[in-house]
Amino acid sequence: MTSYLTKLKDNRIFQLAVVSIIILNAILIGATTYELEPIFLDLIRVLDYSITIFFVIELCIRYFGEPNKKEFFKNGWNVFDTIIVGISLIPIPNNSSFLVLRLLRIFRVLRLISVIPELKKIIEAILASINRVFFVSLLLFIILYIYATMGSILFHADDPSRWEDLGISLITLFQVLTMSSWETVMLPMQKIYWWAWIYFFSFIVICGITMLNLVIAILVDVVINQKKL
Repeated sequence: MTSYLTKLKDNRIFQLAVVSIIILNAILIGATTYELEPIFLDLIRVLDYSITIFFVIELCIRYFGEPNKKEFFKNGWNVFDTIIVGISLIPIPNNSSFLVLRLLRIFRVLRLISVIPELKKIIEAILASINRVFFVSLLLFIILYIYATMGSILFHADDPSRWEDLGISLITLFQVLTMSSWETVMLPMQKIYWWAWIYFFSFIVICGITMLNLVIAILVDVVINQKKL
């Protein structure tokens, strides 16, 4: 029986069926955000229950298809799937007080990560690089803190809505960092101080370009090293 279930869980068609059901689940969740006729909502509710049952059966197949049952929960992805499926089993009344439980069902879409090997590798690479990315992020925050303090000191009298204090300056620079209408932040200061472009350009180059490329380089390095193992 175990060997049969092992072949079934590793079967390509079965895996494609799981992916298809997860995608269908994502579509149904998205559909509930629209104003639909009661009959369609009832249909979605029935399909949701059916998908939940399918996920439970699929998880059981994977568990009983594992030759060494103790090894099943040593795999972090299996634990992740079990938690997601377990959350799906919690009955959710149509009541606003259970909104959090309803929101948790959205996370079933994340199961795509655990069933698609390429996505798993990306997530594993990100997790493996957390240590180095943390220190890069810390360095980024230090630079951001320095620039925010400088910006508050230099520009607070001219544009208090953006530079009044450290907190507001951090928010302003975060907008600049995302390159979202950053010129609307720089140009008013440029009209007052000719050297303002140096402040903004240096910040974008250091934080927005150099740091981002450094994080990408770390992730690429981790992925390459994982392939060599």
